[in-house]
Amino acid sequence: GLMPTTELSILEANKEVAKFGKIVAKLFGFIPELLKEKNSNKFSTLMARIRKYEEITDRMEVEIADYLAKASQGELSVAASIKVRAMISMINDMERIGDICYQMSISVERKNEQKAQFMIEPTTNLEEMIRKVTKALKIMNNNLTTNYSQVVLKDADEVEIVINTLRNKLRKNYLKRIEKGEVKIQTAMIYNNLIHSLEKVGDHVFNIS
Repeated sequence: GLMPTTELSILEANKEVAKFGKIVAKLFGFIPELLKEKNSNKFSTLMARIRKYEEITDRMEVEIADYLAKASQGELSVAASIKVRAMISMINDMERIGDICYQMSISVERKNEQKAQFMIEPTTNLEEMIRKVTKALKIMNNNLTTNYSQVVLKDADEVEIVINTLRNKLRKNYLKRIEKGEVKIQTAMIYNNLIHSLEKVGDHVFNIS
């Protein structure tokens, strides 16, 4: 419910946005688990969990946006108005991360159905990119619990550059493997989708920071 003053309501929404960030990070954490899971029952359980969390992100975006809209009906200072707009933008990015994670889970499921295998080096590179996105999410969540005006972009900026560089390198390497006939086209497309999705998650995470 709304708090006695608009400023307190915005503070309450701030806490929910920070909570949303943790949920998004947890959802992303299911992706590396899914990539490694060989047991079909456990894989199905993880898929269901990802779907559930994606639905939670949809619901949270709507609920926080509605709450902020109601809170904004009162008198707002310029600073409070900027913060409300920022939070609406953030929750939109978080919901998009949820969507991308769900799409990634579908790609991994397709990989399993096709019995496609990534080679050792591309798998290692994919794991490296996942680690960098996980690091970006950690920085994002630290920023969400910091006074917004005190957030410094240096760490977020550095990891975003690394993610983009990795994406370019991995895509180039995999295209070379396709040219040499070392990889099936279907497998390459799944791999490329995962790389692209990881980079998009990184973009949304950086937007939030």
